[in-house]
Amino acid sequence: MAFKFASRSCLIPLLRLGVMNIAILLIFLLLAEFALRLAALEKPAFYQFHPVRGFSHRPGATGWWNQEGRGWVSINKAGFRDSNHAALPTKGVLRVAVLGDSFSEAFQVNQNETWWAQLQKQVNHKPDCTLISNYPKGLEVMNFGVGAYGTGQQLLTWRSDARHNKPNLVILAVFLGNDINDNTPTARNDRPFFYLDRNGTLQINNDFRQSPASIFRNSLPGRSLNWFVEHSRLAQLLNEAKNRSANPINSNSKSNQNTPPQVAPASPSGWALTESLIKQLNTEVKAEGAKLLVVSLTSPEQVWPRRNQRPSQIFAKEKQLAALLQPLGIAYTALAPAMQQQVDQKGLILHGFGKAQGIGHWNINGHQLAATVLAQRICTDKQLIK
Repeated sequence: MAFKFASRSCLIPLLRLGVMNIAILLIFLLLAEFALRLAALEKPAFYQFHPVRGFSHRPGATGWWNQEGRGWVSINKAGFRDSNHAALPTKGVLRVAVLGDSFSEAFQVNQNETWWAQLQKQVNHKPDCTLISNYPKGLEVMNFGVGAYGTGQQLLTWRSDARHNKPNLVILAVFLGNDINDNTPTARNDRPFFYLDRNGTLQINNDFRQSPASIFRNSLPGRSLNWFVEHSRLAQLLNEAKNRSANPINSNSKSNQNTPPQVAPASPSGWALTESLIKQLNTEVKAEGAKLLVVSLTSPEQVWPRRNQRPSQIFAKEKQLAALLQPLGIAYTALAPAMQQQVDQKGLILHGFGKAQGIGHWNINGHQLAATVLAQRICTDKQLIK
C-alpha cells in the first residue's frame, strides 16, 4: 500500500491551528501570572543547589513563609537568613557567628523575633555583661543557620563562609531532637556526608554531586528552571506543589496532639561522628583565634506543657553531650533545663503554632526565652572571656 503525504494546502491549516493553540496557551499563562501577582500570591524558592554543602539559601530571595508559623524571610547576599554584614568586624565589636539548622534559620517568625537577633539586642542592653566589657561597640551576631543541616554541613559552612568573617565567638546550635541521627553516616543524594575511616579519621563523601538530581540542577536546563522559579509566581506554585507531593506533610503535625511527639534514640555511630565533627570544628575555630560555644536547644517533649506526659530521662542527651565535650575543653550550655523551668512556672508554650501547639519549631515565646537564657549564660561564662 502506498502512503500519500499530506499536501501543502492541508499542512498550512494544521500549522495555523498549532500556532493559535500555542498563542492561546501563552496568553493563558501570562494571565495566570498577572492574576497571581495581582493577588500577591507567591511561594518563593529559598533553596538552591550548592556544590559543597549540597543545598543552600538563594541569595537575595525574599517572601513570606507560611508552611509553619508566618515570617517574612529575606536572604542576604551571602546566602543566609540575615541582614548584610561587612566582611570584617568593626573595631570594638564582638562578632558572633551562629552555625545551626532550621531553629536558627527560623523561617517561622520574623527576623527580629529570632533567638539570635534577640540575643544581640539583649546582650547589648546588659550593662553588667562581662563578655562585652572590652568591646565598646557591643555584640554583632551573624546567622549562618540553614534548615536540615547537620553538624557536617555546619562544619562546611564554617569553612566556606563563616570563618572569613573573622568572628570572635562561634555558637554551634545543636538540636538534639535529630542532629545526632542526621550525623549518622548514610549516603544521601542531596548533600555530602562525613564518616570515620578504619583509623578513626574524619572523611567526607561527595558522591551526591554525581546523583541525577544534582547533575540536572547544575546543568543549563536546571539553572534555567531555577531562573523561572525565581522570577515566575506560576512556576513557584508548580514547584511548591511538586515539593508537597514528594514530601507530604504529616497530618499529625497540623492537628492537636494530646501527648508529646516520640523521639527516636540516637545511634552510636551518630554520636561518634558528632564528637569527631565538633572536635574538628573546635580545632579550626581555635586556629582562627576564636572561641567555640556549643548550645543545645529544646526538643518539644522536654518543654511539653503537661509535665506528667513528658518522658523519663528527658535530659539524657544533654548529659551525654556534656560528657563528650568536657574532655575536649569545649564550652557548653544546655538551654532545655532552664527553659523547662520557665515553662512550669509561667505556663509558656514554646513550640508550635495555631492548632499545633507544643510541637514543631520554636514560636515567638521559644525564641525570646532562648535568647534570655543564653544571654544570661554567656554574659557570666568565664570560659568565653578573653
